[in-house]
Amino acid sequence: MTFERMLRYCVLLEANNDRAWFHENHGFYEEAREDFTDLVDQLKYRVADLTTPDLAERLIYVRAKELLYRIPRDMRVHRNQPPYNPTWRAYLAGDRHALTPVGYFLKIAPGDASQFGTGAWCPDMGWTRYFREYISDHADAFVQALEAGGLPLEGERLKRLPREFDPDDPAAEYVKNKEWLVSVHFRDEELTDFDSFEAAVAEAVTRMEPLRCFWNEAYLRRPRQPWETGRL
Repeated sequence: MTFERMLRYCVLLEANNDRAWFHENHGFYEEAREDFTDLVDQLKYRVADLTTPDLAERLIYVRAKELLYRIPRDMRVHRNQPPYNPTWRAYLAGDRHALTPVGYFLKIAPGDASQFGTGAWCPDMGWTRYFREYISDHADAFVQALEAGGLPLEGERLKRLPREFDPDDPAAEYVKNKEWLVSVHFRDEELTDFDSFEAAVAEAVTRMEPLRCFWNEAYLRRPRQPWETGRL
């Protein structure tokens, strides 16, 4: 298992992002993908040791390869982009297509772009409005969870506060966000071996777990909409 092979593959795919090169070097792809799968398989057990039972039990029993995202892009969605995303990505949760339980994302990419983190993503504007209102209603709990990790809040945000919120709202700066993420970043030279990376991830999970739990509760508390229950 080696980070070097994963990073090297991404560098070459970035420089040769076409179907001919991808298929000619499929053996290289399979070897690098196996390395990443082994890494995810190792990490999922470590994360399970440090997280709540709802997420831990799912991680233990899910196969690592089911947590991985594909490198080939869906060209129906990404029509103006190259056919491949030269990044190894995974979502450590019970089901990477489900909203709960909230999990941890992992990205291995060259150019000091590797990261591990968690947070809240919004499938649509309805979710964005709901999360802003949830933060406003639970500002103290949100700030406490964020400060417990000591990590800066990341994610795309608005320049101005949405007009339905009061500028004096204690959570005003946070509701400007469109997504709410925290992560730790890794330089290429820090990716030396899987055991040291696992230790760094374990430390990150300990710091991020209060915020992950906050978001998991937020997802679970959202009232189901009429179109989700079949009653229109």
